[in-house]
Amino acid sequence: MTLEIHEATSSDAADLTEIFLAAFSDPFNRTMFPLTPDVRAWATENLFNGKNKESEHEIFLKVTDTDSGETVAFAKWDRDRHPEEVRVWPISSDKGLCELFFGTMEDHHHRLMGDRPHYYLEMLGVHPSHQGRGLASKLLKWGLARADEESVEVYLSSSPEGKPVYQKNGFESLDSFSPFPGYEQLDMIRPAQH
Repeated sequence: MTLEIHEATSSDAADLTEIFLAAFSDPFNRTMFPLTPDVRAWATENLFNGKNKESEHEIFLKVTDTDSGETVAFAKWDRDRHPEEVRVWPISSDKGLCELFFGTMEDHHHRLMGDRPHYYLEMLGVHPSHQGRGLASKLLKWGLARADEESVEVYLSSSPEGKPVYQKNGFESLDSFSPFPGYEQLDMIRPAQH
């Protein structure tokens, strides 16, 4: 099996949505986004379609298994911007929890990074069938290499499962919040490498 990173296009939106829903399937994420047709349609349209890729400051990446042609992981990187989160939620979502979670993430990002130049790993997901194969690290290192070329910090907000990968790659925990019982989201930064 050969796995390669490519830039994702709007034609990948449905595949990226399926990875997103499979990768973020714990009770917290299922409460926010149940597996319903309207959630799938919303994620495809609002998270992954072409209208969100028009900025020169953001890039969607995908990892493809070249043997099968299957997309198995994705990441969204932003450079020097604080993206405004989508504020229209699917009908079957827990809108209050969505507002709390994404609003707090956005507030923490602004508070902790201010106007300093940085890369922001906005999303990273690996399909459960391909977890444990180093794909998250591969997608992470793509952005870290660019940040290192520019000697800027890297910021992210991590799920509990992602924390070990990020720590292994030089990230430090700055703050956290708990939007749901038993779930802690971590704000993490990797200092600029000179």
